Amino acid sequence: RFPVQSNQGNKLLMVAYDVDSNYIDAEPAHDSNQRSLITAYQALWKRITKNASESEKPLMHIIDNEASQAFKDEIKKNCALQLAPPDTHRCNLAERAIQTFKSHFIAILAGVDSSFPMQLWDRLIPQAVLTLNLLRQSHTNPSILAYEHVNGKFDYNAMPLGPMGCAVQIHDGPQKRLTWAAHTTDGWYLRTSPEHYRCHVVYVKKTRAERVSDRVLFQHK
Repeated sequence: RFPVQSNQGNKLLMVAYDVDSNYIDAEPAHDSNQRSLITAYQALWKRITKNASESEKPLMHIIDNEASQAFKDEIKKNCALQLAPPDTHRCNLAERAIQTFKSHFIAILAGVDSSFPMQLWDRLIPQAVLTLNLLRQSHTNPSILAYEHVNGKFDYNAMPLGPMGCAVQIHDGPQKRLTWAAHTTDGWYLRTSPEHYRCHVVYVKKTRAERVSDRVLFQHK
């Protein structure tokens, strides 16, 4: 895990690396509190193993020496545990995965709109993980992508990808606007919606909340 700074203070980002699939996943945590870290770990484990059979689930989890006993006990519920040697964390393959994810995510943040509120960085994580693993091959089956190994084949038609943090306008239907009101609302693009067909998740400026829409105008210029 590593700290990420925003103008709302420091948060943690927990990164996990699955060797067989070559899959890198990340989950934000509010702080280094034991409960927050366990919650982040549980979310990562659930996603990485959701489509895996019992024989395909990880057998060994390697972590650094900074984990609490409660956190280690939580890991042992799922698989065996091994600590990296003291002061030699590079022995853990996840360290390289952290560098890879950081580079990918920094590139994303460098391309967001100048008005994008950086405290929303954690809401970009799901699509950042998605796009990163669409660029990586599975170790056990190099003919497929790391994303496909864990989640199944990605449907670009059903889940179109947009530039994260881009300023957008979303259409307001007649039932959501006044008679003489503007027909669009300003916001920032966060990610594609996996639960809808060809829809996007947008953070709306006015309401300060997420909204799903299939009619989005990207103001990429």
